[in-house]
Amino acid sequence: MKEAMQNDCEKHVEGEDKDETCDATAHKFKFRWSEHQSCYSKLMVHKLKIGALTSASLVCVLMFVGAFLTTRWLDVSIFTGNSFFGYKSQKLGSRSVAYELQCSDGNTTQICPLNNPEIFDTDNLSAPQCPEYFRWIYEDLRPWKRTGLTREIVESGIDKANFRILVVDGKLYMDKYSDVFQTRDVFTVWGILQLLKLYPGKVPDLDFLFHCGDLPVIPRSDYMGANASVPPPVFHYCRDDSTLDLVFPDWSFWGWPEINIRPWVSLKNELKKGNKKIKWRKRKPYAHWQGNSWVSDNRGDLMKCNVTDKNDWNARLYQVNWEDEIKTGFKHTNLADQCTHRYKIYIEGRAWSVSEKYILACDSMTLLVKPQFYDFFTRSLQPLVHYWPINNNNKCQSIQFAVDWGNSYQNEAQRIGRAGSNFIKEGLKMENVYDYMYHTLNEYAKLMKYKPTVPPKAIELCSETMACSEHEEPNKRFKVESMVKNPSESSPCILAPPYSRNEIDAMKEKQESIRKQVEEWEGSEDILWQHSMKGTLENDDVKNVDEEKDESSTETSCRFRFWWNDDQSFSAKTMVQKLKTGALTSTILFSLFMFIGTFLATRWLDVVSFSISIPLNSVIPSFIFLSGKDGELTPGDAFQNSIFASKNGRSDSRPATYQLRCSNSSTTQTCPVINPKIFDRNDSSAEKCPEYFRWIYEDLRPWEKTGLTREIVESGIKTANLRILVVDGRLYMEQYTGVFQTRDVFTIWGILQLLKFYPGKIPDLDFMFHCGDLPVIPRSDYMGVNASIPPPMFHYCGDDSTLDLVFPDWSFWGWPEINIKPWAPLKNELRKGTKKTKWRKRKPYAYWKGNAWVSKNRGNLMKCNVTDKNDWNARLYQVNWDHESKKGFKQTNLADQCTHRYKIYIEGRAWSVSEKYILACDSMTLLVKPQFYDFFTRSLQPLVHYWPINNNNKCKSIQFAVNWGNSHQNKAQKIGRAGSNFIQEGLKMKNVYDYMYHTLNEYAKLMKYKPTVPPKAIEVCSETMACNEHEELNKRFKMESMVKNPSESSPCMLAPPFSRNEIDAIKEKQESTRKQVEAWEGRGNVRKVKF
Repeated sequence: MKEAMQNDCEKHVEGEDKDETCDATAHKFKFRWSEHQSCYSKLMVHKLKIGALTSASLVCVLMFVGAFLTTRWLDVSIFTGNSFFGYKSQKLGSRSVAYELQCSDGNTTQICPLNNPEIFDTDNLSAPQCPEYFRWIYEDLRPWKRTGLTREIVESGIDKANFRILVVDGKLYMDKYSDVFQTRDVFTVWGILQLLKLYPGKVPDLDFLFHCGDLPVIPRSDYMGANASVPPPVFHYCRDDSTLDLVFPDWSFWGWPEINIRPWVSLKNELKKGNKKIKWRKRKPYAHWQGNSWVSDNRGDLMKCNVTDKNDWNARLYQVNWEDEIKTGFKHTNLADQCTHRYKIYIEGRAWSVSEKYILACDSMTLLVKPQFYDFFTRSLQPLVHYWPINNNNKCQSIQFAVDWGNSYQNEAQRIGRAGSNFIKEGLKMENVYDYMYHTLNEYAKLMKYKPTVPPKAIELCSETMACSEHEEPNKRFKVESMVKNPSESSPCILAPPYSRNEIDAMKEKQESIRKQVEEWEGSEDILWQHSMKGTLENDDVKNVDEEKDESSTETSCRFRFWWNDDQSFSAKTMVQKLKTGALTSTILFSLFMFIGTFLATRWLDVVSFSISIPLNSVIPSFIFLSGKDGELTPGDAFQNSIFASKNGRSDSRPATYQLRCSNSSTTQTCPVINPKIFDRNDSSAEKCPEYFRWIYEDLRPWEKTGLTREIVESGIKTANLRILVVDGRLYMEQYTGVFQTRDVFTIWGILQLLKFYPGKIPDLDFMFHCGDLPVIPRSDYMGVNASIPPPMFHYCGDDSTLDLVFPDWSFWGWPEINIKPWAPLKNELRKGTKKTKWRKRKPYAYWKGNAWVSKNRGNLMKCNVTDKNDWNARLYQVNWDHESKKGFKQTNLADQCTHRYKIYIEGRAWSVSEKYILACDSMTLLVKPQFYDFFTRSLQPLVHYWPINNNNKCKSIQFAVNWGNSHQNKAQKIGRAGSNFIQEGLKMKNVYDYMYHTLNEYAKLMKYKPTVPPKAIEVCSETMACNEHEELNKRFKMESMVKNPSESSPCMLAPPFSRNEIDAIKEKQESTRKQVEAWEGRGNVRKVKF
């Protein structure tokens, strides 16, 4: 933890001269947890009046003495191995062991130690979660998941391998089959030896083959088909989608002596220092590449992009002459001296290149020419997050565009560069490299169906045999430099479960769609599209990188920032990572002591503080109080007027008005200390819930018999973005991963409003939420007699093949990135918009406007646009978000789009939030057959609320629908109004809250445990989410959508669940109606259509 904090300080504390007026007492220590959370800062007490001084001093003395005594106890236990209670460990800790080479004197022949490696105790509690890219291990091993690995299967790959590695009882043996280029095999085997030393006795018995060439060697196509044989498992440094090689860290992590590249630990530190030599804005504003261009046509093609008298593609490319470099001691190829340009190009050679990690580590924005191959960590790199994608078929113009954009938007370019650099520095620490090796080999061993035995020709290898007799000076130096010095004090990181097929497809589709989007931008030759870029950039990796401040800039307060990425959240586990088990008791005692001291101290402050007045210019510790209007300290009640006066212990809802209690004295916000009151409501006024509420029971049916245990709920952590808990009416959130734009922020904001709408009514809850486009719980994974129970996962949509629990999406409370207002005011605007143009005076065509690039389905729809040759009665428009952002989204105002008689709804990557806006317009909705549904759409009926469009024949289907509507205008208008009324009446904001209430209430009935707040969860309330909101539109939308009063009536009355016959009848009716429409389209005569 100490090292990480030092690194962060080095990165984020600027070295410029500080303002002389900077007040040390106003230093802010900021902790960021995830993408859309505000910075929570704690300010020191600046002034207290004399009346409170004695108490405050006493508190400080008490805390100091307690902390001093307790840290002295910790000192003793940590460094002597004795606990506070005098317990001495009987087991050997790893710190007491230091590895040294046992080289034989006077004899170059070396033998390995006879003793087996000791098994050392490790601190399992301190093991962190593995980085996300570790989850690809399962995918690489999937071809052998069903068959397992027999000796015959393994040995069938001998002709593809350079050597065979066996681990038997902790000792390593190698059987070499063929020579390899340079010392790749030597340093690869050396790395595996270091793994055995880092985790002695932990690595299972193994038998595997390794190939050290450039290209993968196991073609997928050779092992496809019903009668295909099982492919041999061969480890290698890279692969592509057409091969099955098992990716493994390459030799260069332990050094590449032939070209003087040091081991990764040493080199990473040099790169970190090299980054600081030239600040990003002072680097050369070009794209830099230096390497061997002769190894592939692709690199030779890149050299055409070099600067000439006629063209400047913003690239500075250099061919390395390795003979000259060897003579000059590699002075011009020192990687730490190459962080001199704002942009660095990565391009593959014959296959993947080891240079990728060095290029990414440089803080420069990486321009990554579309690769074919990947290594063990690169599959989790995201375009426009960690790098800028370069079109392989149009390199020069693509590079020129990227550089022009970066120089025009320097903050964004710098963010991408630093995000890529942080991915390498934090995610590719040497301990992560070893952990990846461990988990890969451990999962491989689980598939083995035999006990390995040492082949006759295999030789035992150890550090002594590989290093002591090494005559090449760089080789020996790099081995000694990269040698593991001690066994690890902690266990390997915790490996998350595998990706689902949907997750993998979604990741690949997202990467591809972003590449295509960039290519479209390049085609437009317009770099001024910052708005289009903004949504893509907003994620933890990007936002957690502070822009480099100009040297001339000064700040009125000195800030020391500590940052953590979403997968490296600040946690208690990280804090105690270096503490041994022997110190655990002392740590608990210390925490208890500090808690009691803090509690007593705050009680004393409570007594004196309400009797004093503090000047408004003082720095008030707002984590204790909220400031009143006149500067007096008042209790942090949640309402403008008193809610404490009640009848029979309950309060009337009508006079209570919610108001944000934002602290005037600091940016720190805390939640009110009182618990929400339960208000009297007129239960007799509760209406019957709309019909679509009955689907709630169906969604929860998978857990109807088993109920929900803590284990079942937590089994969904691997796929969730966040965890939400409601305990005693208060909301807590634990974020696992960042999400796109502000989906999580406005989803949580909506749940907070539900708690205020029905205060005291929401039961204790513990549930997972996924904020991506696609559902994540495949039904097929949980079918069969022996299938496990699926994790309950709330999400915005579902389909018949998944089990996600549908829930209202974020846009009901606003979508600031594209200027969509909260639903309540927008619904009113839509109602007014429908009145501007009467239905018969609207344009007699089908209208659609949106992003056609997010899916092939929408791209296919664009073929139905009007051309010189065809008119399919459709008017389709691709949104240019760049122009929209400049013009204030005037062309995408939803209330102004009720101008056509027909509006098309079509899904994007999954369901789309646009459906409710399209239906609300009074125009007849032409609904392209969907795969997904959200919480209300399952009750929409074809030819009642919308006209169904054949997904496989869109153009003709749209043409027929419009022709029919124009021939039967009354009926078409009737369908349009029915759909609009469904939205306007059935989707009122109270119905949205009631749906949320009933879904969560029915979910709570299934819970078999009482929720407790996890250690890393934070409390969230309206104050913490809105008071510190700096984005103007975000704050305005939160204010607009904030619940102002508790509901005056109870939630609507939920009808009983559908029977199986009712559900089958609904689906059958919908399908038969669609088929009837397709039959009409086939006949082509709109006059004969009757219903």
